[in-house]
Amino acid sequence: MLNKKGTSLAEVIISIALISVVLIFMIRLLIDLNNLETNTTYARDNQINRAEILRMIGNDLNNKVLTSIVDNSDSETLNITFNFSDNTSSYLSTTSTLFSYIDSTGENVRRWKIAESSVYVNRANVYYSADDKIFTLIIDIEVHTINEENDAANNNTLDDIMINYLGNVSDFTTPLTCLGTGCNQ
Repeated sequence: MLNKKGTSLAEVIISIALISVVLIFMIRLLIDLNNLETNTTYARDNQINRAEILRMIGNDLNNKVLTSIVDNSDSETLNITFNFSDNTSSYLSTTSTLFSYIDSTGENVRRWKIAESSVYVNRANVYYSADDKIFTLIIDIEVHTINEENDAANNNTLDDIMINYLGNVSDFTTPLTCLGTGCNQ
């Protein structure tokens, strides 16, 4: 008979194999939790940036009478000029990673870098609707977040910068369908 005071080599190998399997699952769980936390942090920071961008542009547009929009875009930058009835202008310039906005006073310049995403600068859709007195203008600048598998072919509009304006038809001189070098106007 064998002496049963110790463990056999087979028992040790089986124990190590079982512990390895458990550790692999725990490491994968920790990696998934870390990725979830990272994605949540990027999404939160992007939402804060988006809200600040929209607040500043909205304040400028709501306090002025918009008369026209000029597109000065090139292949790497979406440049939009908002012209107002008091002969002032504000400027929105967007590269694939940076928003810059100069308000109509020319004194407030803001820049926002959106983390882990890119801005589709080739085209910003413009939705213009008017009746005999009032028009509605929506400018949709697509933002593609990397962690959402969001791109030009599959755009998630929740990430986009949407600029809204409501005004008198007689004030606005140039209705547009899109802005950027990707437009076929």
